[in-house]
Amino acid sequence: MAETDNSEQDAGGSKKGGMMPTIIAAVVVTLIAAGAGAGLGSVLGSSAPPAEPAQPAEPEPHAEADAKAPAKSDIAKAEDEPTPLQLVELKPVLTNIYSPTDSWLRIEASLVVKQDGSVNAEILAAEIEADTLAFLRSVQLAQVEGSRGLLHLRDDLRERAKLRSPAVVDYLIRTMVAE
Repeated sequence: MAETDNSEQDAGGSKKGGMMPTIIAAVVVTLIAAGAGAGLGSVLGSSAPPAEPAQPAEPEPHAEADAKAPAKSDIAKAEDEPTPLQLVELKPVLTNIYSPTDSWLRIEASLVVKQDGSVNAEILAAEIEADTLAFLRSVQLAQVEGSRGLLHLRDDLRERAKLRSPAVVDYLIRTMVAE
């Protein structure tokens, strides 16, 4: 046993290797980490390659004419056509609305229709009255509050009327009462 103790010690009485391998390992790991950090920093920190200069878009041929002319409403566009327009009054629609459940909404409206002879105005009015009733039953009172709400309601009802018949030019809300 005495031999093993002597073999582990040097002539100077110190252990073989000592702290030197630990210091070398720490230096090597530190150099590797510093190199990796510098490499990653240069990759992430480098600026992107310069972009190619953008070429101006070619204007559309109709865009200039549209930009010069003021935007026309559906009625103004329909007045330019040779077919005459007809104002069809709808019967007042009174219904309870979706929310709050104890609220009622009454709308009196009219349709502006092209008189091209393809559509019977009375039948179209009855169909659009039914569409208006069905739509209003799904409306919440908060959706029709204020001027924006009224405009959105009118746009929605006009869109539904135009889906019913292409002869419909506009949907005009004459009165609306919420209770």
